[in-house]
Amino acid sequence: MSLTLQKQCPRSRSTVKSRISTYMSAMTLLAAMAVPVRVAAQEPLNESATTGTANPIPFINQPLVPDAIKPGGAGFTLTVSGTGFILGSVVKWNGSARTTIFVSSSLLKANILASDIAKPSTASVTVANPTPGGGSSNAAFFEVTTGISSLTMSTSNFVTGVGSNSVVIGDFNRDGKLDLAVANIADNTVSVLLGHGDGTFRPAVNYRAGSGLETYSMTVGDFNRDGKLDLAVTEDSGTTNSGSVSVLLGNGDGTFQMPVSYSVGASPTSVAVGDFNRDGNLDLAVANFITNNVSVLLGNGDGTFQSAAEYGTLSSPLSVAVGDFNRDGKLDLVVANSAENGGIPGVSVLLGNGDGTFRAAVNYGAGSFPFSVVVGDFNADRNLDLAVANLSGSNVSILLGRGDGTFQAAVNYGAGSSPQSVAMGDFNGDGKLDLAVANNSGTASILLGNGNGTFQAPTSYRAALIPVSVAVGDFNGDGNLDLAVADYNGSSPASVSVLLQATVVSVSTTRLTFADQVIGTSSAHQIVTVTNTGHLTLKVASISITGKNAADFSQANNCGTGVSPGGHCTISVTFKPIQAGPRMAAVTIMDNAVGSPQTVALSGTGLTSGPNATLSPTSISFTTQVVGTTSPAQSATLINYGVTTLSIAGIAITGTNANNFAQTHTCGTSLTTGASCSISITFKPTNSGNRTAAVNITDNAVGSPQKVTLSGVGTIAKLSPLSLSFGSVVIDTTSPSQTVTLTNVGTTTLSIIGVGITGTNAGNFAQTHTCGTSLVAGASCSISVTFKPTALGTRTATLNISDNGGGSPQRVSLSGTGVAGRCSPRGTQCAPQFPPCCPGLKCTFLGNRAFCEP
Repeated sequence: MSLTLQKQCPRSRSTVKSRISTYMSAMTLLAAMAVPVRVAAQEPLNESATTGTANPIPFINQPLVPDAIKPGGAGFTLTVSGTGFILGSVVKWNGSARTTIFVSSSLLKANILASDIAKPSTASVTVANPTPGGGSSNAAFFEVTTGISSLTMSTSNFVTGVGSNSVVIGDFNRDGKLDLAVANIADNTVSVLLGHGDGTFRPAVNYRAGSGLETYSMTVGDFNRDGKLDLAVTEDSGTTNSGSVSVLLGNGDGTFQMPVSYSVGASPTSVAVGDFNRDGNLDLAVANFITNNVSVLLGNGDGTFQSAAEYGTLSSPLSVAVGDFNRDGKLDLVVANSAENGGIPGVSVLLGNGDGTFRAAVNYGAGSFPFSVVVGDFNADRNLDLAVANLSGSNVSILLGRGDGTFQAAVNYGAGSSPQSVAMGDFNGDGKLDLAVANNSGTASILLGNGNGTFQAPTSYRAALIPVSVAVGDFNGDGNLDLAVADYNGSSPASVSVLLQATVVSVSTTRLTFADQVIGTSSAHQIVTVTNTGHLTLKVASISITGKNAADFSQANNCGTGVSPGGHCTISVTFKPIQAGPRMAAVTIMDNAVGSPQTVALSGTGLTSGPNATLSPTSISFTTQVVGTTSPAQSATLINYGVTTLSIAGIAITGTNANNFAQTHTCGTSLTTGASCSISITFKPTNSGNRTAAVNITDNAVGSPQKVTLSGVGTIAKLSPLSLSFGSVVIDTTSPSQTVTLTNVGTTTLSIIGVGITGTNAGNFAQTHTCGTSLVAGASCSISVTFKPTALGTRTATLNISDNGGGSPQRVSLSGTGVAGRCSPRGTQCAPQFPPCCPGLKCTFLGNRAFCEP
């Protein structure tokens, strides 16, 4: 499937987005707290990376070595690779400094404490460089986990803005819990969802992204050096010569200031962050889809940026990422180019000069329609490699780096259908980088890495309607990496799907049925076995009895708070009814397994010690009925929930208007235990107004006679028909009229108080009538109704006739559908504000937008 760019209408081209493995500074900058140990050449202790100038902001490569460890072990040495390390760099574990050994400008070692890995969790590892300049690096995650052989994901969705297109993570309110920020293309907003630390998030708060038309991509960084995370968002201006990147400075409490925009190339689709001139201030790199280049904006360190400088790429760049590909201590750029506007698809590598400028691009082939690129060391040789998601190829290209800024030929690995975003992390805790891919066909895929630059076949998980961006983090703090996936959807609202790593649980039964039990006595217990068939510990939050009759059942269990992989526990359930009749409830198990909560339905019947007569329902109400006509029958059921036979002496209708109701039944003279019979009742009013009576059942049960109360309303005002449907009508045009007839079937004059239309879309319907103020007995009048829709879609209302005939007001339901007066030709975007597709065309997704196509 290809994407077609409509040059004459920039806003209708396919939506594009940024890679999500973006810079994230998760902790507030702290002063260096550990004395570094110098093991390389004998540099002076105050030596910086750029002698006589400011220290750079360091950049961490993935993976850490190791990047995962089992909980409860001894302390160990952590190796951190990256760029911009100096004698004075400090490795921080969740913001706390650890004793750090400086090996080189690209390698540090740190002593991690046993207390750091005492229990399962995921640590945020950063590197801080001291002043002058300096600052905190991007974060790399370290998993304290037992490791797993296979992955299972449990998905929850959280509402965002309209057309979610990019998702990033960060601790925006500095509470130690990961939060989400989502760029929404359709309403040009940023949704911020603050995390609870348990895999759930607060409702989204939306911020205006800027003055552009569409918000594409986003990244995170501390642009004004205040220790609070900020956002940079790319925006399409709708022109072919320029776009913008907006900066929203964070307040440190999860809120953000008004955006400030900076000009970049046309249709900026991706943004990445790094210290490109090594001055201790974060800079921005922006890929521009229309102008076929990347804009570099050098940061001033106060949240503002200098004017952009442009560097050429291949055609239609969609994603930009950062890394030191030639290991010279200077950050470089890599850009994924789709060639949607013509040319050859591939990746462009721009080596950095270390002063904020870049060399001319060197290009490498990838797959078909490269959409997203991420950087990591996939074969453990300390040389950075590339992973590229190819939209049309439904695969991921791996380009292994040689460490000199060049790359080997791409090798492709299958992903899901239409992969649009790629991220990385060690999802199974084996110390090897894996890939996560968002496929706009509705799934997210995980490709487990083999540690040698090759990857296993993908495993796909249902993620969202149109997944377009993926980010990685441990959102529930269990030591296993999870996914956040932005769902473009295209409607209001969209969402972000959070896929938590979960275990799998097997419950021995989904239903327990107990034998009939006398009220107040306890049944024998029945057992439910819960088995953890997954590879993670089953964390049991609670086990309880829930439901309508929860008080009739009880449970005891030995599950505690967790069940190890392969282990099991039991739940013992008993039934002690407190009332006669069917009793229903459920055992509800709240845990971290897929499909939580697990439920086991419970049912049983309570019996009285003697005969029982239970009626259901105990009252019947008939709708308004024209005088002299018979209603459809309604039924009541009589059941014996007693241990002895119920003797029935008689069934009859009594009361004020007994002659307005009639009954037949199947009950005979007795009912054995558990047996039932039915009583069928009809309503035939003799006069207008309210009519009441009762069905009486005389028997040998407590409370005899049992009663079913009866009510109904008679009317002399007959309407025909009782509903009008006008079908499809072009907006702002009037339909042919349809007629409702009102007849007085009574023997007295019917007074008509008023005729009108009410309801949701009352203004879309109109009526005229010939009824006047009264109708003599036997007379009729006509009400003429028309439909003139004011908007697209289904429109409804009600015609009301107020009178004294009984059951007033009489009602006729009205409905119709508003349609556009023209259709959308091939290539037009499918959206509510546009006409429907012309005959022979249908809405078809191209990229992550839908267009009218054959």
